[in-house]
Amino acid sequence: MKATFDMWSQFHYFMIYFPFILALVLYYIYRKKSDKQQQIVAIVLSILMVLILLARAIFMIDKKGGLNPEAIPFQVCHMANFMMLFASFKKSKTIGAIAWCLNFPAALVSVIFADSLTNYDNILNIQGLAYISGHMLIVAGGFYMLLVGIIEIDKKAFKNMFKIVGIMYVLSVFINNWFNQLFAHTNTDANYFYTFKPEDGTPLEMFFDLGKNYQVASMTYNPIYLILLAILGAIILTIFYLLYRLRHIKTK
Repeated sequence: MKATFDMWSQFHYFMIYFPFILALVLYYIYRKKSDKQQQIVAIVLSILMVLILLARAIFMIDKKGGLNPEAIPFQVCHMANFMMLFASFKKSKTIGAIAWCLNFPAALVSVIFADSLTNYDNILNIQGLAYISGHMLIVAGGFYMLLVGIIEIDKKAFKNMFKIVGIMYVLSVFINNWFNQLFAHTNTDANYFYTFKPEDGTPLEMFFDLGKNYQVASMTYNPIYLILLAILGAIILTIFYLLYRLRHIKTK
């Protein structure tokens, strides 16, 4: 079977709404259950995310004839699968902060601005299904963990999250350039954290167009775009921390 994707179609709206519906249904089913039962639900959702990502990685390796940037889980939403899994064990508030403040909004944006799906000649193959189900599960899992209180963030965790994400952001500029040379034969760009170029159809294209690419040694980068992207990222991290605080205060 083959199918293509249309932006703002009924199916696209389903992609946007369903994760929240699923999270709310799970919340109302398990809100009065024990912490252990609530945690098991989060772990199951997270394991499912990781399995979907693994299937996608194998598919991309086979499709490109070898290892390539699309098969390496350094992208924000790919990394989210592991962050959600680690957060579900409630061992680290910092990981919980990364999962909620970074990975959740990134997956939500990928569901809303799903323009890249329009470039798939078939969304019913493993790559297409992984994009759709993977991002939806990240949104549903993150929202569910927020509602039941699995994700806990304090000021220290928030500051640590900012430091870690900042380091990953800077490193992504170098890794993208390195991988784009290393895997040039696969015709697949590394674009972790979207620091190499903006995702087509997203507002990030406007930021990119405000600057221009510079070539320094073997590195290509757009400084204006990187600065604006970093500012936007910091704003989003802060907004979702404040949303967590509102939920936390309301729960108390």
